[in-house]
Amino acid sequence: MKNYSIEFKWAAISTVLAIAWMYLEKNLGYHDEKIGIQILFTNLFSLVLIAVFIIALSEKKKHFFHSVISWKQAFFSGMILTLMITIFFPLVQYITYTQISPDFFDNLLAVVIEKGSMSLESAQTYFSFDNYLKQGAFNNLSLGVVTSACVAYFIQTKNPKK
Repeated sequence: MKNYSIEFKWAAISTVLAIAWMYLEKNLGYHDEKIGIQILFTNLFSLVLIAVFIIALSEKKKHFFHSVISWKQAFFSGMILTLMITIFFPLVQYITYTQISPDFFDNLLAVVIEKGSMSLESAQTYFSFDNYLKQGAFNNLSLGVVTSACVAYFIQTKNPKK
């Protein structure tokens, strides 16, 4: 496990940041009166996660690989980080929708039904805790793969001394 302590640390940090972001969203009204545009604000959190990946993989390069890292090593480290973030994700969701914003789904359903975008049954299925867990896990994994590949490309050692 010591080999992955940097990834674990940054997965834990990203979890705390995600909870803080949800708290910020709630306090700015994106879980209440601005819930119709909440998804736009939520997507900005991707920039925070990209920064986490850059810092985490740079730290891995410097402290674990002694400043010489291949793309493959950096990508693998990014994938471990992605898996750890995805494992912590249900905790973020649970805290968000039970403690920070317990009325989130009711508020979202009200807006969707008012706009006539979906039937009540479809909206209840789509905008549910279980579905958000599934969507979030898929989004974490897909964003993590792409981010890991891109960050690995930029932090790899270009001309390692052999």
